[in-house]
Amino acid sequence: MWQVSARCVCRASSRAWQRRLPWPGPAPAAPRSRSRAWSPGTAPAQGLSSMAPSIRLSPAARSLFDEPLAIAVQGLGPRQQVTLRTSLRDETGQLFQASARYQAGDDGELDLARCPALPGGSFSGLEPMGLLWALQPQKPFWYMVKQDVQSPFLLQLEVFEGHGERPGRLLAQAQHERVFLRDGVRRIPVRQGRIRATLFLPPGEDTVPGIIDIHGLGGGLFEHRASLLANHGFATLALAYYQFEDLPQKPNTLQLEYFEEAVNYMLQHPQVKGPGVGLLGFSKGGEVSLAMAAFLKNIMAVVSLNGPVAATCIPLSYKDKTIPTLTLYEHKAKATNSKILDYSDVLDDPFQAPGNQSLIPLEKAEAQFLFIVGQDDRVVKSEYYATEVCKLLQAQGKENFQILSYPGTGHCIDPPFFPLYPIGSHPVFHKRAVLGGELRAYSKAQVHAWSQIQAFFKKYLIVKSMWQVSARCVCRASSRAWQRRLPWPGPAPAAPRSRSRAWSPGTAPAQGLSSMAPSIRLSPAARSLFDEPLAIAVQGLGPRQQVTLRTSLRDETGQLFQASAHYQAGDDGELDLARCPALPGGSFSGLEPMGLLWALQPQKPFWRLVKRDVQSPFLLQLEVFEGHGERPGRLLAQAQHERVFLRDGVRRIPVRQGRIRATLFLPPGNGPFPGIIDLYGTGGGLPEYRACLLANYGFAVLALAFYSYEDLPKEMKEFHLEYFEEAVNYMLQHAQVKGPGIGLLGHSKGGDLCISMASFLKGITATALINGSVANVGAVLRYKDITIPPLGANLKRIKVSKSGIADIIDVLNNPLEGPDQQSFIPLEKAECCFLFIVGQDDHNWKSEFFAVEGSKRLQAHGKEKPEILCYPGAGHYIEPPFFPMCAASMHLLFGKPVMWGGEPKAHCKAQIDAWQHIQAFFHKHLTGKPSGTSSKL
Repeated sequence: MWQVSARCVCRASSRAWQRRLPWPGPAPAAPRSRSRAWSPGTAPAQGLSSMAPSIRLSPAARSLFDEPLAIAVQGLGPRQQVTLRTSLRDETGQLFQASARYQAGDDGELDLARCPALPGGSFSGLEPMGLLWALQPQKPFWYMVKQDVQSPFLLQLEVFEGHGERPGRLLAQAQHERVFLRDGVRRIPVRQGRIRATLFLPPGEDTVPGIIDIHGLGGGLFEHRASLLANHGFATLALAYYQFEDLPQKPNTLQLEYFEEAVNYMLQHPQVKGPGVGLLGFSKGGEVSLAMAAFLKNIMAVVSLNGPVAATCIPLSYKDKTIPTLTLYEHKAKATNSKILDYSDVLDDPFQAPGNQSLIPLEKAEAQFLFIVGQDDRVVKSEYYATEVCKLLQAQGKENFQILSYPGTGHCIDPPFFPLYPIGSHPVFHKRAVLGGELRAYSKAQVHAWSQIQAFFKKYLIVKSMWQVSARCVCRASSRAWQRRLPWPGPAPAAPRSRSRAWSPGTAPAQGLSSMAPSIRLSPAARSLFDEPLAIAVQGLGPRQQVTLRTSLRDETGQLFQASAHYQAGDDGELDLARCPALPGGSFSGLEPMGLLWALQPQKPFWRLVKRDVQSPFLLQLEVFEGHGERPGRLLAQAQHERVFLRDGVRRIPVRQGRIRATLFLPPGNGPFPGIIDLYGTGGGLPEYRACLLANYGFAVLALAFYSYEDLPKEMKEFHLEYFEEAVNYMLQHAQVKGPGIGLLGHSKGGDLCISMASFLKGITATALINGSVANVGAVLRYKDITIPPLGANLKRIKVSKSGIADIIDVLNNPLEGPDQQSFIPLEKAECCFLFIVGQDDHNWKSEFFAVEGSKRLQAHGKEKPEILCYPGAGHYIEPPFFPMCAASMHLLFGKPVMWGGEPKAHCKAQIDAWQHIQAFFHKHLTGKPSGTSSKL
């Protein structure tokens, strides 16, 4: 969701290869002017009319169905009006579509994360995921389901000219796969005893918490929710209980002994973590889950999604106990203006005689309960049921329940981004009925409820869990204190319309949260990849309470990095960093959802955050303190979170073949995968963190050491390209590397080595440079009978600040003048495509100048113009996303602290954008697929 990118594309104009990137929100301060010994002449281009419109997606080619998808369009005209349309066909061929009207910015960019939709489409306002959650069927009253979770839904995106009722000229289109199984998740059909089910296991052999997932009265075997849950670390059994294979077609009674078999199957499975399991049930499945908790052993946690608390439609039995069903009165159905029936009042009240005979005896259960209710549910009075049954539990001295109550949400609460199903076939009467829900409110309920379900199960199924980040509604003295209605980011959804009821549940929302202890809510909850966003929120604060949030992280040497920010909670005591700006006085201010990560700074001066052991995570500590004082106030809440570098299933393989000293990272699966060699700069050693993070996205990446590592030379005196040629040949000959060529990625000194490799070696298809030089720097370079001397330098040009930090930007000579021309690498010999990534505030050297001159030289020899991305306010160390900016640190060659440049906020955004473009560049040139990016860059 963190799309902040913009592109600088080579075109006809001598300046059109460059443009300065605008960012969401206030533009960063312009980089300060500095004198140069030579001027590259890099005034930005003012137009993009020569660039064909294209759609940019992140993730690029495929994403999990429940994950956000960032959508942007580039190459439009200034303030051009366009209509975006999404289309998706389900497995029966039924078409779902959504459309929205937009206007591009002055730069021709349209980013749905910061551009609101205009009135006239399926939705309006700032809704980055609107084109997915607003999908509606062309066939009336059709419900989107997924039967085969091993195949993706194919999403089609189109951009049309204008805002007409009929689509204008097609400007751009793209396709994207929405998948249900993360790589490595195993799908296992279960036909053991009477059980008819499918088990989904996360990657790896570790024991994980187990969940049984039970759907409603539709019958059959629904796997989509179970498969998505397994992606998040749960062993999930999707359980059928009627109308599937040899199960009863029309059961007279649901015998809990059948469900007990499923519980025992899970508990006896070697990969299910005991001592108990969780249950997740929707509608009738929620009712069954509650009954299982009341009568069966080893049920630790139950989530009921709009489920009754009494037996409905089909009686329940266990041993000698039978629970009769509530009586249905079809004549109580009300017809709406559109002659669609509302069945919300057709059931007996289970809390009054004679309906109370059907009530499930939840007081017998030892499990924890989470009731998720839609306040506009027109099938079951789920909010009333949850309210009243929790009163009964409370009267029994129990405090084992939570309620999440969602306004504007109907009966069907699916995982995130499934379309709303407001009208459909009633599960009992099989007539067209109102199911309830309002589009925008429902979409937000799905996202929030999904994260809360995962947090709830992690809390109660993992013994002594460190990850106490779930939303809590804790029973206290007040009879209403355990219930609250959830506020949403942005404008509140419209209140659900009033409807008469035969009995009043008395569910006015609580107005205070003073009885609720503050807690931190994270998403993902327990662990995330280092380059992925982390959503942070705090709940349970006082209205408009002032707090300070602090993050802390220790690197592998024990050095401490910290950041802090001042915030004020909302009127409801909620603080969501995605919608609450930081106040002045901390490490940053303004709306910066990831500020507490990118603003981390070392307590030891001139220290840079690096990761040596990528197999272990960084442990992030989050704390909430009272007030805005210079010293921390009272500690209100704390949490820990793992930032990991290897996705499950990625393989790390040390390589010691011939002279090669490297580590190969392979994605999950059998490949072959596009191959990349990753080179760092003058720090030496074998940094692996960028290579392993790239491997998480489907690349076979070789992190290659070239000096100061094991038996390699200790000093940077001369390099022989034959060593790097060995590494190229190793990759090309590897069975899991896709040919016919590989990519190179280099930062700083690694950048000019990559250019040299591309210029002299075969088998190089694409080369990306991060603040690299087009001249050979720092050491003699040799290949066969060719020698390239290092670019000359003059240490007298070093400027030292009052704080003792050296500015070395003017030290190197001009490679276009005199004998230093011999150091210019003959990149015109290369047969590959180039991507130059430039920090315009780089103080290590003049990387912007190098990119410009490299582009000129390629064009002068009839070669394709390279792609250049120029980032204002970005310094030398452009790392993967969310590494803190290193403004100054020790330089190994100079032996003193030097200035690297950069402004933290702009630098952070540059890292996010550059990372996406690096992946898109390699996907395009190594696989022939644009990876969600235009093929006409």
